[in-house]
This record gives sequence, structure tokens and C-alpha cells, in this order.
Amino acid sequence: METHVIEVRDLEFGYPVGGFALRVPELRVERGESVALVGPSGCGKTTLIHLLAGINEAASGSIEVAGLDLAALPAEDRQDLRVLRVGLVFQEFELLEYLDVLGNVLLPYRLTSLLELDPETSNRARELLSDLGLGDKLDRYPDQLSQGERQRVALCRALVTQPSVVLGDEPTGNLDPVNRDHVIDALLDYGRTTGAPVIVVTHDHELLPRFDRTIDVTALISPQEQPKESNGPQTRPPGGERGLSCPQMTQIDADYGEENE
Repeated sequence: METHVIEVRDLEFGYPVGGFALRVPELRVERGESVALVGPSGCGKTTLIHLLAGINEAASGSIEVAGLDLAALPAEDRQDLRVLRVGLVFQEFELLEYLDVLGNVLLPYRLTSLLELDPETSNRARELLSDLGLGDKLDRYPDQLSQGERQRVALCRALVTQPSVVLGDEPTGNLDPVNRDHVIDALLDYGRTTGAPVIVVTHDHELLPRFDRTIDVTALISPQEQPKESNGPQTRPPGGERGLSCPQMTQIDADYGEENE
């Protein structure tokens, strides 16, 4: 029986402007494995995370996540995959300011009929928040929370659906060392407990010993696509490599706001 949950083969991706291209001949991530993605800004770490999540679509090659070939899925099905099977954590939190802490964690259940918001789910959300020290802040709003608290709320939202894969794009980039360790502990504990692979982009080399494997994204890229040093202006792909917002969250904000007007 195959143990890998993520498999990438002959992946090619490029943005229509800026000249950025990413080619990954092969990448496999096993069940329960924790992987740190490192590399210089602009090398494609965030792009790779978004390809694995099905946010971006590869030009060619194959990406299999939890047994599904993303290339064979239309955009709506890839979005359903993210809701049901992939937990995403971003550096910029992506919380909705008009929802309280519990409402933000349970947001995925209010946006699709594929998930059922039942008492068991509500209790799981409360337990996650309690485990991360937020049990007494369920009715607070994002602007009443610290940076570390906001990121822990975002982490609970990513884990409440019990995803098969967890992806983090610099989830500790805005945090102090104590809150950084809280978030990494929770991510790695979830992976060990459930067998879900955990893949995290980080520039914090102090964290690397915590992961099973560290991958320099530049080592994955075909030689002709290696990022080049330059002293002049650089054109970066839309969103760059830092805190790239999830396009779906922008639409979620608009849709959910309309529903509550």
C-alpha cells in the first residue's frame, strides 16, 4: 500500500506576467511526515503551497493530494477539496473582523453544505480553542486579540475540519518566540496524532530541527529555473512570497458579508 499522501511529478507552473516559472520534477510527502520548506524569497515556496492546495493550477504535470489528481478536478471540486481535506494556515491570519473567535473557527461549516455544523463540531472547535489557551475568548473579535491569539484562532479554523493535509505559509512569521512555539507544537501534534502530513514554509531556521525533513525549494527546481541574484529591481509574482492571501478568503468575506446584511 502506498504511504505517500502528496505526490508531485513533472510539475510546471508560470505566471502570465513577470517571467516567474516553477518546475518540480518530483516531490513526495508521506503519511504523518512533517516538512519545512525553505529557500530565498521569490524561489516559489508560496507558489508551491498554493499548487498543493489547488488554489493555483499547474500548466502541466500532476499533483496528487489525498489520492486525488488535482489536474483532473475543475475549480469547484478543488475548492471542495480544500474545504474537506486541506487545512490552510497563512501568515496574515485571514480572520473576518465581524465574526467572533468561535464564529471564525466554524466559518468553513457555514460556507458549504458539504460540512455539517452539529454539536460535536461545535464542541471540537471549543476544545481546540481551549487547548490553545483561547477557551475564555470565544466571544471576542479579532481586533480584541493579540497577534499570537489571532494566529491560534486561524490554526483552529484550519484544524476543526479534521483535514487530511495541513499546509502553512509562514504561519509563525509574525509571532514572538513563545507564540511561534505554541503554533508549531499544535501543527506537529496534529500531524503525529492523525497521520496528516504537515508542510510549512518558514524562514526561521531555529524551527527546522522540529521537522522530519527540510526541503530547499531551489533544490526541487529544474536547473534552468533557479532564482538568480540581482542588484536591480525584481519582478515578483502576484502576492510575492510573504503573507499571500488566499483568493477564496477574499470572496468568502464578500459572500458572508452579503448574507449577514
